[in-house]
Amino acid sequence: MPYLVDVRRLKDAARACMRRAGAPGGDGMTWAEFRTGMRNRLDVLATALRNGTWQPSPIREVTITAYTGKEFTAVIPTVADRVVQRAMRNAIEPVLEQRAFADWVSGYRAGRNRITALRDADRHLQAGCRWVADVDVRQTSAGSSAAEVTDWLAEYVADGTFLGYFRRVLEPLPYPIVPGTALAPTLINLRLSRADVALSGHRVVRFADNYCLFCLDEAQARDAMAAVEGALARCGLEPHPDKSQIRSGANAEDLFLIAG
Repeated sequence: MPYLVDVRRLKDAARACMRRAGAPGGDGMTWAEFRTGMRNRLDVLATALRNGTWQPSPIREVTITAYTGKEFTAVIPTVADRVVQRAMRNAIEPVLEQRAFADWVSGYRAGRNRITALRDADRHLQAGCRWVADVDVRQTSAGSSAAEVTDWLAEYVADGTFLGYFRRVLEPLPYPIVPGTALAPTLINLRLSRADVALSGHRVVRFADNYCLFCLDEAQARDAMAAVEGALARCGLEPHPDKSQIRSGANAEDLFLIAG
């Protein structure tokens, strides 16, 4: 909780949010308006969090069309709620980085992006593992419940008051990992980390929700594909049937492509 109620940490969270700007939430407040008297606003916010009186504001739901043509639901929280969400993310990410996230996972992590995923993949390819079980997870964000996602976090965070606020943030959402909140990227990795554990014995690289398992031959690749399917099934997830395949003679540049 000290990471959530300290005004300096809320200020850091606000600055991180403002770097990405974003549209107003349900109350219509812009970041420019929030910056006016921001210190006082953060003092009030910290007091409400400390006293247990803070409640999330109504969200604004929007439909977004990606450049691939896919439509999906996203939410726009109020700017004040985004500050709280970002402060939560800042508090839990160091814990999850140390205890939950595997070294071979890139995406939604500081300093780990598609470039680091490709470098990791290339090491396996250069070692002769040219067969790849390439698995894109279907609807990684969809489903689940606020209680279930809170239980995932409770495996690593023991502060009951913090967990109560965490669940309070998630409960009004259409679904807990809906795009648009400051927590969503971290929660995707938290959800998939439960499958990652079952794959630790494989030569594997994950970028966001795309797994690549590197194998010496086709038989190994088929076994690896089955291993991913099993690991995901235990988490209530499955491979995307149109985006998952076994590749032979793969090149690193062909991996981890958006809509590819």
